Amino acid sequence: MKQYLLVYAILLTLISCSNADQPSTLSDAKKLVDNIKQNRPGTVSTSATGYTMTANIDGKEWIAESMMPPDIAGRVIGYFQDNYIGLPFSKNRFKTGKKIILGPDEGADLFIGNGCLFKDTKGEIEIINVVDKIVEGHFNFTTTCTSTNKNVEVSNGYFRILVQ
Repeated sequence: MKQYLLVYAILLTLISCSNADQPSTLSDAKKLVDNIKQNRPGTVSTSATGYTMTANIDGKEWIAESMMPPDIAGRVIGYFQDNYIGLPFSKNRFKTGKKIILGPDEGADLFIGNGCLFKDTKGEIEIINVVDKIVEGHFNFTTTCTSTNKNVEVSNGYFRILVQ
């Protein structure tokens, strides 16, 4: 997250300093921001047959463009632009049919780029398939923005990950 803030600060500085003699500087800065968004260190690109995460956030379709392998992060994390969804991860609970109740002890993370810190997560994860090292699950949860008290609903969530 700090990396994004730094890149955006650099981008804003370049925009404010740009003039007609420096047209490529702004273009280069935008390419740098796009590259960092697409290539977060340690993440893998999502695909139809590999890592994937999808959900609806307040009814709007959300599809991860990259994911952090859970063996690295200790969580199931999907990224789309500057947004992410994070779910608890524990290999010993990844068994077909297992339900994980989300709440104070098992929280989901949500960052949707609006500066909200979310709390009071309620929902569940259901493991729907475990074959070899591939784990698939459904998830849904609601959470509340601490600064606005606005509730956000994450529904119809699906993930597929590879575990070592």
